[in-house]
Amino acid sequence: MLIIADLDRTRAGYIAGLRLLADLLEARPDIPHYEHGRISFALNGTEAEAAETIERTAAALTAEGIEFDRSEDDHSQSIEFVIAGVEYGFSRVRDAAWAAHQARQSYEKNVQVAVSC
Repeated sequence: MLIIADLDRTRAGYIAGLRLLADLLEARPDIPHYEHGRISFALNGTEAEAAETIERTAAALTAEGIEFDRSEDDHSQSIEFVIAGVEYGFSRVRDAAWAAHQARQSYEKNVQVAVSC
């Protein structure tokens, strides 16, 4: 039996983990899969770094002939694509949108909503 105890957060570790997961799901059809097949995450780093990452990803996907959806607005920037049955995407909330969200949340500890019965 293969036991994987260490979480390898490197790119190589992530790719190896995906391969192991695919092999496991293929070998054990009794293990369910997420039928919507979506992998989605938020990018770390600055807003400018995220924009650069999304730009590099768009160029790489274009070079591979893979269609993708790219979104940029006042709230966030993102990219999504589909490989076989898996949707893959990542995004980054813009700094101004995040600051506005945090400002709205700052009242949360001070405001109590009364519920009447």
